[in-house]
Amino acid sequence: MLLCMAIMAILPFISLKKAVNEPEQHTENARNEFRILDTSSNQIVSIDEREFCIGAVGYEMPSDFQKEALKAQCIACYTYFSEMRQNSDKEYDFSADLSKNQFYIKDLSDESRKKISQAVDEVFKKVLTDKNGNMIKIAYHAISSGQTESAKDIFGFESEYLQPVSSAGDVNVSGYLSQKEISSKRLKEIMLSKNIKLDEEPEKWIGDIERTQSGTVKFIQIGDKKISGADIREMFSLRSANFDISYSNDKFILLVYGYGHGVGMSQYGAESMAEQGASYEEIIHHYYGNCNIEKIDSRL
Repeated sequence: MLLCMAIMAILPFISLKKAVNEPEQHTENARNEFRILDTSSNQIVSIDEREFCIGAVGYEMPSDFQKEALKAQCIACYTYFSEMRQNSDKEYDFSADLSKNQFYIKDLSDESRKKISQAVDEVFKKVLTDKNGNMIKIAYHAISSGQTESAKDIFGFESEYLQPVSSAGDVNVSGYLSQKEISSKRLKEIMLSKNIKLDEEPEKWIGDIERTQSGTVKFIQIGDKKISGADIREMFSLRSANFDISYSNDKFILLVYGYGHGVGMSQYGAESMAEQGASYEEIIHHYYGNCNIEKIDSRL
């Protein structure tokens, strides 16, 4: 009995010493699943990580893209959603309308699933980390204007990994350039609904334009108000906030460059790089600066 009592007395100290000496485990990634609040049913749905990555890449990028571009997209997706999972204080990691295939496509064609699966398996569980080993905040978009944007200009936060870089291949992509025409009458109706006063002559409605280094409209003077480029994009359903505007024959013509917010990896830019022989590592490091590519298993 004395021996048993002695063993029981020292067990807590042994356990404590083990807990202190062992490295912290990243339990948020040990689940091997994503928990998604499906807004269409208000139910939490658990999806296996690999299956989610396949569906997420299928949602974000055409399956006929080069494998290296698909691999880069997988890493970007997995980092994005893993970082959200890590920082979630809810029972779920993030929300999505799964009935509309938001973020994740479940029913891919056999051919698409096979090709995307092969790409995913080659980089599965790889994430982008900073110099301290923390997952970075990720952004990506469809087509840049020829140069990507900084996170500071578009989202308002500093990031050494989301800085402007050249993405020259985008200018040759179908859909790089789009155009929208708005009659003077329609533009006036919209501006008046926003309590914006306009002069009598339409050619005087548009004033100074403030742009980012990469060309996105930060602010544009319309009538007596300064409006953000993001708001103009939303008002007129533009493909991006990087646009030129001109007036002719009683209508305004908006010439729009690229598709998306312009921050981080350009998906069509990644495809262009892959077509020229770039590896997924080269694509990642081009668009995300000096971050590290790390397999998440090595952190557990």
